[in-house]
Amino acid sequence: MVTRFVVVVAVLACAQTAHAGRTFYGWLYGTEVMPERGAEIQTWVFEENGRGPLKETGIWWSPLIGVTDQLELALPVEFSWTRPDGGEGDFTFTNWGIEARYRLVSQDPEDAPPLAPLIRVAVKRDVGVRDAIQPEIDAVVSYEVGRVHLLVDLGMVGQFTREDYRLEFRPGGGISVQVVGDLRLGAEAYAEIDLDDSDRSWAIVAPNIAWSHGRTWISAAMGIGIYQIDNAPRVMWGIAF
Repeated sequence: MVTRFVVVVAVLACAQTAHAGRTFYGWLYGTEVMPERGAEIQTWVFEENGRGPLKETGIWWSPLIGVTDQLELALPVEFSWTRPDGGEGDFTFTNWGIEARYRLVSQDPEDAPPLAPLIRVAVKRDVGVRDAIQPEIDAVVSYEVGRVHLLVDLGMVGQFTREDYRLEFRPGGGISVQVVGDLRLGAEAYAEIDLDDSDRSWAIVAPNIAWSHGRTWISAAMGIGIYQIDNAPRVMWGIAF
């Protein structure tokens, strides 16, 4: 009986101190990763409305696995629903892949510096274009002082086939402020800049909100279009195990 009680207390203590690979932003990657042997299910849902003649809703889903305390592995699958103005909607399994996120400094609360860089590298398979490979890379840096968290995310996405290729630059930055408890409010900016066709580029600014509770976190941003898009809301959440 005593042994069982000790085990239960230990499990509860771990649950209270566990941290997830969360982000405080809606459109930006964070610099937190899962601890070694930790696991999380993460989901994103987003919309892109008024981007040319299309309306799009996307879903990103992945398990996240802590390989070490600084290296995280993800196995994402992505789905998309699109509808042109005046046309019918189409729901598609768009791609799947593998990605690694490496935090360059310790995440231990006692040792973690205020400046935290992270590198994200991914390779995805385009389901519709069978010979296409989609590499992705992000350089993310966050700085935390007191209740204020600042972040810059510079990403690049490519699509390569046997005959052609496309490159897209995805810069973003934001601020998140702890308001009360685990509730945070802030703002961010994000853009997708097609280096070959400017008609595909767009940009937003957005208020954001984030909340953490035990092993669960959620963040959201309401993107307001400032270039070639009307609005782009996005919600992300994760549940750690």
